[in-house]
Amino acid sequence: MGQIKLNYQTVMNQLDEVSQAVEALTMKKAADKAGENSLEFVTKWTAREAEVNEMVSSFKEALTKNVQDTRSNVKTLKEQDEAIAAK
Repeated sequence: MGQIKLNYQTVMNQLDEVSQAVEALTMKKAADKAGENSLEFVTKWTAREAEVNEMVSSFKEALTKNVQDTRSNVKTLKEQDEAIAAK
């Protein structure tokens, strides 16, 4: 049977980097330069921009949850490896 080696610290460092990248991911809020402009194009553009911002926010939440789950699973693997090694 083959071996799978877990380099715990390397994995945790990579997860830290991913977490930092997620936190750095931001969408600039567009300045409301439309003013009193009521063109249909501007209205649609603003609505789509809001949708994109919502999608980015949802993506960040999902990615953050995935990182937390992965971190938890890696800790569990480490604990299991240590328990097996102690036998």
